[in-house]
Amino acid sequence: MKKVMVGLVVLLSVTAFVNAAEEETALPQDLEVTLDLSYTSKYIWRGFDVLGDQGAWQPSINVDLSNGFTANIWASYSDSSGTNDAGDSRVNATEYNYTLAYNGSAWGDSAWKTDYQVGWRYYDFIDSATRDADVQELFLTGSMPALTGVGVVPRFGVFQMWEAWSGGATRDYSGTIYQVGFGYDFNTSQVTGSTDNNVPLTFSWDIVYNDGTGGQSVEHDLSHMVWGLGTSLTCPVTGATITPTLYFQNSFEDSVNSEDELWLNLSFAFKF
Repeated sequence: MKKVMVGLVVLLSVTAFVNAAEEETALPQDLEVTLDLSYTSKYIWRGFDVLGDQGAWQPSINVDLSNGFTANIWASYSDSSGTNDAGDSRVNATEYNYTLAYNGSAWGDSAWKTDYQVGWRYYDFIDSATRDADVQELFLTGSMPALTGVGVVPRFGVFQMWEAWSGGATRDYSGTIYQVGFGYDFNTSQVTGSTDNNVPLTFSWDIVYNDGTGGQSVEHDLSHMVWGLGTSLTCPVTGATITPTLYFQNSFEDSVNSEDELWLNLSFAFKF
């Protein structure tokens, strides 16, 4: 599967470069930088409870080159010391992620139009030994905004992970994670019938199959599904986009997570 993902990433990247070279906008005309200051009440990563029911501060910087290419640096810092459910130090779980990606669209304006992102991500655990902690992945995510015609937007993701350095403790980490789901945008007037103080809302649902990613003990099975409900508002003082989202996870099997989870994510995003 890793070879297939590598080939797909290379093919789409070459296509993107060729298309960019044929257009007048081959070189980025405008850079857009987004600074996101987020807090999550629990750090749940693809079903895993990373910090053992503890929250994390998760700032990030995203650079959009305006030609489809993006670069992102994201970090996670536990809001408390101690250990997680596996007995590992939460300080050692401090994490930096580095992502390079290309965003494109396929099948034009047809019902099968697919907006996609393809890229590579490196997981850097800065307070742990690189060989024993760091991993990387190739990924492909996408959504089909015109498929249903009723505002329900199907989406998918494929994540191929493997160890960053051979011979370390992450040698059994390799595997693929598959995700499918949908998003739906609506507003409070559709629920209450009143247009007073109308608030935009986003509902999401995703189900995940873990094909053994995360260590020898992880089962090849449906691991969990996640429900989400959030809104996005503009701060009148700073101009920041404020996005609170409430998530609930149904966990299906114990090798990823033995508990159902409920958590809140709060994002403050500034664009420059």
